[in-house]
Amino acid sequence: MAEATEEPDVKAEFLKFGRERFSPGMYSLHWENLKGISLKLNGESSTLDVLYSKFAHSKITDEPEIPGLRYAKYVTDAGDLEIEADWRVLATVGTLAGLFKRGINPVNVMWFYYDKDWSKDGGQSHTFFAVHDIKIVSERCHFSSEEPLILIQEKEDDPIWHSHPQFDEAVVRYWYRKFYSETMVGNLMVLRPDKPILYYYDRATSKDTVRDVQFVTLVKAYRLLWIVVVLLAAIALPPIKEYMFILAGVLLFDLFWRIWATRKIGQD
Repeated sequence: MAEATEEPDVKAEFLKFGRERFSPGMYSLHWENLKGISLKLNGESSTLDVLYSKFAHSKITDEPEIPGLRYAKYVTDAGDLEIEADWRVLATVGTLAGLFKRGINPVNVMWFYYDKDWSKDGGQSHTFFAVHDIKIVSERCHFSSEEPLILIQEKEDDPIWHSHPQFDEAVVRYWYRKFYSETMVGNLMVLRPDKPILYYYDRATSKDTVRDVQFVTLVKAYRLLWIVVVLLAAIALPPIKEYMFILAGVLLFDLFWRIWATRKIGQD
């Protein structure tokens, strides 16, 4: 006869991400908050910062159990880690473990907030992209509004903020613009018809498109005018007409190339 499983005696009181919109900027791991998040580790009462240290000093080799609402298991080269906790804590553990499995220590990750989502059941989540080792390692990292608040925003008056705040603001702008211009998720944010808020990135307007079309049309008209001038010169100056015809051919080729290269401008 199977033994009855007892619910883990784990406190579920902790600071949460909540339902407010986060400010754009750089976030880092909030180590002090990790210390206040309770769980059971291999049957013993513990906290999330202790589990984090276990992950940091070992290598996850397997995750044989499908995480449940109260239980998860990770196999590491230093031994098994069996975790009993509130489902919200387990969701956060899964996010951190996912980075560790890729050889990334979350304490060295820069997180950048960019969106707030609503699920069909009415839940909310905050979405960040993650930067590590001078590259974007995760384009979409969700934290439920009910999950523990494990990130804190770096601000100018914080000791961890550098001594040159203008430089750090430039770093923030750089990563947001790189995210919107070079990642698929960022591109889709820019192209979404509902026009979500974009941080440190200017969305092209219809006026910009009109100006682009007008400029390209003007350039093509000038190229065509030069071809006409060269042909007239060939007619007026027979001794150099062969050179003029060659020049006209070059200009005509350049015109066709520009027409092909700018064929998509104004089609959006």
